[in-house]
Amino acid sequence: MKATLLPPLNMPAIRPEEFFPSLAIETVGVSGVRALRVGAGPTLLLLHGGTGSWTHWVRNIEPLARHFTVVVPDLPGMGESLDVPADADLDGYGSYLEAAVRGGLVPAGEPFAVAGFSWGGVMAAWLAARMTGQVFAAALLAPGGFPPGSWHRPPLRPVPPGASDEEADAIHRANLGMMMISKPARIDSLAVRMQGRNHAMTRFKSRFLGYRDTLGPSLACLRCPVLALLPERDPLPQPDTAARVEYLRRMAPHIECRIVPDAGHWVAYEAPDPVNRLLLDFIGTHAPGRAR
Repeated sequence: MKATLLPPLNMPAIRPEEFFPSLAIETVGVSGVRALRVGAGPTLLLLHGGTGSWTHWVRNIEPLARHFTVVVPDLPGMGESLDVPADADLDGYGSYLEAAVRGGLVPAGEPFAVAGFSWGGVMAAWLAARMTGQVFAAALLAPGGFPPGSWHRPPLRPVPPGASDEEADAIHRANLGMMMISKPARIDSLAVRMQGRNHAMTRFKSRFLGYRDTLGPSLACLRCPVLALLPERDPLPQPDTAARVEYLRRMAPHIECRIVPDAGHWVAYEAPDPVNRLLLDFIGTHAPGRAR
C-alpha cells in the first residue's frame, strides 16, 4: 500500500471544519481509505464522482447528518486515500473500497445505505451487488457506466504545466461549465476552488471505466430498493435523459427514477435542496426498523 497523497504545498487544504463548524466530525482511515464520519442513525455511505473527493457532497453532509450516520470517503486513487494501479479494472478497483467498507468504514454486519454520484454511482451499484445482505438501499445520482455511444464527452481542457493560478482557475471554471454545472452564474468561487484541489489530487482516471458498460451488470444483480436521480440539464446523456431512464428500468425493473429539474451533472451541488429531500425520504423509508 502506498502512502496517501497530501495537498500540494502551494494549495491550501480544504477542511470540513471550514464548512461545518458546529458538527463533530470524525476523520477515519481504514485499509488506506480516508473518510469523514458524522451524525447519528442508520449509516449512509456517500461516494463522490471521478476527479473528486468528499467535497462533492459539501452541500449535503450537514442536512443528511441530522438523520443518518454519514460516512464520506475519498475514493481510492483520489483525494487523500491510497493509490491504486492506473490500469485497475472494475473489480480490482472496487476491491480497495470493499476492503475498507468491510474493515470498519461502516459498522461490521450492520445494514447501511449507499449513494453515489457519477463514477461514485458505478461504485455504489457495484458495492451493493457485492454486499447484498448488508446494503438496504442504493441511490445513484447522475450515474456513469452506461454503454458506449450513450455519452457526450465534453472537450475538457487540461491545465498546462506552469499555468498561473488565474489561468488554472479559468480552465477549471470552463470545464465545470461544460460538464458539471448547468448555469455559469452557479459556478461560484468555492466550486472552482474544490475543482482545482480535486484535479490536483486525482491519480486514478475513472473515466476509462465510467464511459464503459460498468453500471448495468451490477444493477441487474440488485434486489434492494434503488433510486436514480437524473438531472434535467445533464449534458452527458445521449441521445437524452429519457434513454437513460429506459436503460435503467430495463436493467433493474424495480428502480425508481426521478428527474431533478434545472440542474446539471453535479446535481448534489447545484440542486442540494431537492436532492437532500429525495435522499432523506428514500433512505428513511427503507431504513431497517423505520415505520413504512
